[in-house]
Amino acid sequence: MKRFIFALAALFCLGGVSHAEIDWESKGMQMVGEIMANPAGFFYDFQQDLESTTPLPPGKSFGLQTGLFPTTIPMTYTNVSGKLRLHGEGRLAPGVPQVDLIGGYWDMLAAKMATKDSDTVDSAKFGGYYMGAIVSSSVSPRVRTFWGYKRSVLRAKLDFKAGEEPELLGTKINSFDTGFKDDFLIAGIETPKGISKLWSMQLNYGLNTQTFSSKVSWYGKYFELGLNIFPEGVLVFHPVWNFHLNF
Repeated sequence: MKRFIFALAALFCLGGVSHAEIDWESKGMQMVGEIMANPAGFFYDFQQDLESTTPLPPGKSFGLQTGLFPTTIPMTYTNVSGKLRLHGEGRLAPGVPQVDLIGGYWDMLAAKMATKDSDTVDSAKFGGYYMGAIVSSSVSPRVRTFWGYKRSVLRAKLDFKAGEEPELLGTKINSFDTGFKDDFLIAGIETPKGISKLWSMQLNYGLNTQTFSSKVSWYGKYFELGLNIFPEGVLVFHPVWNFHLNF
C-alpha cells in the first residue's frame, strides 16, 4: 500500500531534479508524508473532482456524467454521476426555483489490482458516493444562481491474509475499515455564453471539517473543463475534465 501511495504522489511531482530552483524531490517527499498522515483526506479531494454539483440546464430533465481526469486517469476511479429534475423553474408557480437531485458512485480499480501483487493484503475495497439536492433560480436572462447541499462519503477497507497480519502494540490486525465523510453547503453562479455553453463558479463549505473549496468551470455540450481549489489539501489545485450528457 505504501508503494501504491508513493506511485500516486509521483504522478504529480517531477522527481530527481535535485539542483533545480525548486527542489522537486524534497517537495515530493513532503507530499508523500502529508498523504500518509491523512490518506483518506487526500483521496477524498479527488472524489470531489468527479462530483457533479451544478443544476441541470433549463429544459433538461435528466443528466449523466463521468469524470475523466484526474479521476479515471490516473486515479482509476471508475465513476458515474446522475441528476434528476424534480420540477423546472416557474413550473409550479411564478418565482418557484428549479430543484434537482444529484448523486453518484465511484470505485478505485488500482486498489483491487494492487492486491494481486501483495503478499499481505487479501482484498481491498476503495470507493465512495455522494448525494444531495440543488436549487437554482434565474436572476436575469444571463445569470442564474444556485445553492444546495451534498453528503459525500469515502470508504476504504483492507483484509489481510491469514498469517500475514501486521501487528500494532502487540495485537494482530486482521483488517481495517476507515473512511472520510462530510456534509457540504453549496453556493454558485453561472452565466451562459451560447447554446449549451456556460461559465460556472461555486463555493463549497464542509460542515464537519469546517473547510472551504471552490470551483471554476467551462461547460460545453459534452465536456466540462474546470479547476478545483482545495486550500487545505495536499494538492491545492486540481485541473478537472469531465464528460456529461443531458436529456
